[in-house]
Amino acid sequence: MLLGFLTGGQLGDLDRSLKWAEEHGFSSMSITIPVDSRFLNVRDIIENPSKYLDIISKYKVKISAIGFYGNPIDADSTRRRQHKEHMMNIIKAAHKLELPVVTGWIGRYPGTLDDNIREIKKEWPEIIELAKDCEVKIAIENCPANIMYRPDIWRRVFDELGSEILGLEFDPSHLLCQLIDVINIADEFGDLIYHIHAKDAEIDWRRVSELGITIGGWCPHRLPGFGELDWAAFFSVLKKHKYDYAVSIEHEDPYFDYEEGLIVARKFLERFIP
Repeated sequence: MLLGFLTGGQLGDLDRSLKWAEEHGFSSMSITIPVDSRFLNVRDIIENPSKYLDIISKYKVKISAIGFYGNPIDADSTRRRQHKEHMMNIIKAAHKLELPVVTGWIGRYPGTLDDNIREIKKEWPEIIELAKDCEVKIAIENCPANIMYRPDIWRRVFDELGSEILGLEFDPSHLLCQLIDVINIADEFGDLIYHIHAKDAEIDWRRVSELGITIGGWCPHRLPGFGELDWAAFFSVLKKHKYDYAVSIEHEDPYFDYEEGLIVARKFLERFIP
């Protein structure tokens, strides 16, 4: 397995980020590239891939994925078109950089699940076909900001789209904050996990017992080891399904700064990775 982290430029430019990752014992790095990213220009990657490949080749750290967490099924037609085009450019850029996986969100449309499925079937077959041509898999993060946040919805989307190109960027924290059994769900979908966000969540049971779950603030995201997840059991499931790719720390912990948090999380997780 590769032990890395997600970044969008918090450590500086690509060269500095890779240098920092190597100096601090990481073996991989995943990158988020929003539409207005100042960190990496996706069109420049497509047009001048050698410039980026030369930088990457200087280091032992691998880029495990590039991603776009946007909304290709947005109700606003202009934003939908922009986000779909950007997601497709992310796939083209991954192909140019010889990366096997892109990450992101499938998007969210206002309305019912059926409404969302209808819009997904309008936009995503073209995206999936491009990824197939580029020999790139798509890992969708199970974040509630997009419709792929719950296992029953994953089953429906995978059934409707019917492609092994599409899988999960599995983030246990988002399941914890829905009180969903992470270990059993990871076991069910183990063969469709293409990338991992290593992030924990801490349930404030005192707040829940007084105010319930509708008021918010009861499930802050934490670094691995500081929340509810049984990480040994989680890695056992990954081994069962022969997962051997990136475990990428997504740092959203309110108590640690960025660099310190990544190092703390690396020290915790490396016990599970040979």
